[in-house]
Amino acid sequence: MSPRFFLTLLALFLLLPIVWCVQAVEVQITSDPADQTSPAIWEERIVWTDARNKNLDVYLYDAGTGVETRITKGPKDRKSPAIWGNTIAAADLSYGSPNIYIYSLTSNAGWLITTASTNQKFPRISGNYVLWETSREGYNNVVVYNLSDGKEIRFIPESGSRRSPAAWGDQLVWTDSRTGTGAIYLYDLTTRSENRIDNSSSSEYNPWIYDNLVVWQDTRDGNDDIYLYNIATGEERRITTDPSNQRNPRIWGDRIVWEDYRNGNPDIYMYTISTGVEEALTHDQAIQRLPAIWGDRVVWEDHRNGNADIYMYEVEVQESTPPATGAAGNQAQSTPTPLPEILPLIAAALLIVSTHRR
Repeated sequence: MSPRFFLTLLALFLLLPIVWCVQAVEVQITSDPADQTSPAIWEERIVWTDARNKNLDVYLYDAGTGVETRITKGPKDRKSPAIWGNTIAAADLSYGSPNIYIYSLTSNAGWLITTASTNQKFPRISGNYVLWETSREGYNNVVVYNLSDGKEIRFIPESGSRRSPAAWGDQLVWTDSRTGTGAIYLYDLTTRSENRIDNSSSSEYNPWIYDNLVVWQDTRDGNDDIYLYNIATGEERRITTDPSNQRNPRIWGDRIVWEDYRNGNPDIYMYTISTGVEEALTHDQAIQRLPAIWGDRVVWEDHRNGNADIYMYEVEVQESTPPATGAAGNQAQSTPTPLPEILPLIAAALLIVSTHRR
């Protein structure tokens, strides 16, 4: 055996641990037999609605420390949480109709920022902005509340309704029915300017935004598909093409996640924008729905155990350590994932071997 051939085989042997150290890890976050639903995530912090105390409360799990914390207490329901940094927002039913409740992880104190007698629901947070859907004027509209000065931004009534708001920085999106069907509108909180994303005659719902990228659920192709729009370039892209329904998209960075019905039940799928690769994150025959994403972590509501639990999928580097354990005490399931940067090196090494043998 020549020195070159030996060194090539040695290089391949050394590269294999690198290829296999990147793991796609699924972790069960909750294990209580009551329902845990509607997760949201910010960095390592995951929040959800929890029914273990007979009423609905908000719970928090820190994926970095493994610590679970009950955030809200009391006989009335608090649900549908959102989180950004040290601030959690939730719908509060202390006075019958839902209002918006804020909880500070810094001061460990909570308070209401609305006391209207009509629905204030589906809160979201981006920086100092809290936004939600309201019917206080007798129709569905969007309200933005600035935590730094305690002031609200209200929008002029239109012939239709505004629903499903989402924000990133000073950019706000929502579903608007002023044209007769749902359309996605973009609003700049700094310039106070409003624009429609596209001129499609189809129904568009459930928008989400990250930086200059907007995703939504679109019916133009005869089913619910996921579409992507780049605010900076004006480019629109169809993300899903399966004839089944794809709904409730979320985006962070280079990744889009959604709930997908191609297998007869909702599963969680992910699409990487830069590579165009689509992959299923779940394969269980039960319901997996309402995904949320931040960085390398995807969370969702999962019904495989006979109740609703919160699960997390994470792509992380794991050298020779055992899989992590979730708050439920269930060991993570891990699937080795190739490291794209190493593949060209492997191909080059194989070519050297092949050339030498000829």
